[in-house]
Amino acid sequence: MKYRVIVNGVSFYTTGAAIKRGVGDSISVNTVVRQLFENLFNANGIASTMTVYDNKMNRVSYDVQISKV
Repeated sequence: MKYRVIVNGVSFYTTGAAIKRGVGDSISVNTVVRQLFENLFNANGIASTMTVYDNKMNRVSYDVQISKV
């Protein structure tokens, strides 16, 4: 199944297997996308603002949306 993922306004299409492997080269983006993907269940789409901390303990927020295509 294909998914449309939007992270801070940047949109791309991917699959569930690619999300589990990682969708980019940023660890924090991969973490928030995987976490939201696990919460998708049987819904058609989900959106959330998630906050993570980088290696210098700086707070970074991401607006993430995932929807089935």
